[in-house]
Amino acid sequence: MANRLKKWYDKQMLKTIDKASLPINNQSLSFLPPTTFINKGTPVWQNFSELRYLLNCYYENPVVNAVINIKAEAFANMRFKVKDLKSEEIIPLEQYDADGGKLKKLLIKPNPLQTGSEWLRQLKVNYEVFGNGYIYGMVPVGWESNFTYEDIQVLNNLPPYCVSPVLTGNWLTATTKSDIIRKYVLKNFNSKHKDLDPNLVMHFNNVNIKFDNEFTQGKSDLLALTKPITNIKKAFEARNVLIERRGPQGAWTSDLKDDAMGSIPLTNNQIEDVQKAFSKYGLMEDQYTQIISNMPLKFHKTGFNTKELLLFEEVESDAIAIANAKGVPELLAKYYTKGGTFENLNASEKRLYDSTIIPETDDFMQNFNHFFKTSELGIELLATYDHLNILQANKKEEAQTTEKHSQTAERAFRSGAINYNSYLTAIGLPHNETIGEMHIWDLSAEQLNAINIKTEIAQNE
Repeated sequence: MANRLKKWYDKQMLKTIDKASLPINNQSLSFLPPTTFINKGTPVWQNFSELRYLLNCYYENPVVNAVINIKAEAFANMRFKVKDLKSEEIIPLEQYDADGGKLKKLLIKPNPLQTGSEWLRQLKVNYEVFGNGYIYGMVPVGWESNFTYEDIQVLNNLPPYCVSPVLTGNWLTATTKSDIIRKYVLKNFNSKHKDLDPNLVMHFNNVNIKFDNEFTQGKSDLLALTKPITNIKKAFEARNVLIERRGPQGAWTSDLKDDAMGSIPLTNNQIEDVQKAFSKYGLMEDQYTQIISNMPLKFHKTGFNTKELLLFEEVESDAIAIANAKGVPELLAKYYTKGGTFENLNASEKRLYDSTIIPETDDFMQNFNHFFKTSELGIELLATYDHLNILQANKKEEAQTTEKHSQTAERAFRSGAINYNSYLTAIGLPHNETIGEMHIWDLSAEQLNAINIKTEIAQNE
């Protein structure tokens, strides 16, 4: 019986298998049983070997796009202020006119196509995607080596994937930027290459510890996120296939039986007939939702739904990895919603500014001030976020802390523990050159009245 079954089975298989492709000899038919699968799981990660792939990643990966846009929007919410280095007075940029309004005009409308906010947002996106941000400042010809912000006519962001520095080969003993970088080359500018003076390019770069010909350029954070970025792409692809097909994921087998053979496999013609009949089955608009077949069949499920594949959990997990790498609280990325209450979201937004945006902005502003040469004009450009509602609690806490310090300092001055200048320092006021080194018992009644300190000593006198 066994030999008879084997001969019949070999005969059926030869109908569907190309004989030339199988190692067949005169003794037996050599092939793998149809229920045997050989699978080797080899991971394939997204390619970031060229900068254009990072650009595609930003535009194509929804999590990367969302996280970077969150940072860029938050960064662009800054408001500029100007600090007088001599008097230490700080005033809003809109009110600063000591330079005839040049700084205000430059930052409110840095170029004909962008507002200041749009320009900052684009700069931050470039930096977060590529690890580099380049700004080109146009000045009159001949002023490239000696200019301040007052001479800059236009500020434009340069696409980092089109900018290449040309190095001099000397950096160990270099004292200026031009000693290290001979020029920047802007590629594909009107289908040509344009050379840019290094002094006219403001460069923001992420950390780069790889010592090679590109050591002056930053490295993108996305390079270390290749695996979660790839998994997000694959998870969305799998969801798309499941949604597009919307039909059974599995195998149909024959339920034909006879007394001698038991189960009888389908012939090629029968398989083709079943395939044609079932091609209209599924959940699409033009498909049937029920199957009616004159062929006795069994269905064996081999596919998985989104819940079984944990596709949503995979995207959430990868989103957390990307958000953490970028310093964005995961609740703000919207892909992770567990525990997302109103209070938690507010706390997360506040943490975004306190832990990420404000420290990064401080680093940016150092570059701005150096490029604009503000110190040569006796000022410093500041960027603040105090106007945001989410940070008003900070101002309230600071005011309460200042009030407590003031009360403590006043009590210390009244008791004679500190002199008047120490008291002024504690409450954030400049020193008094006349009576600053005196203690309360050294002051006359008139002096005490002048500084508005009512004490028993003053009353007795």
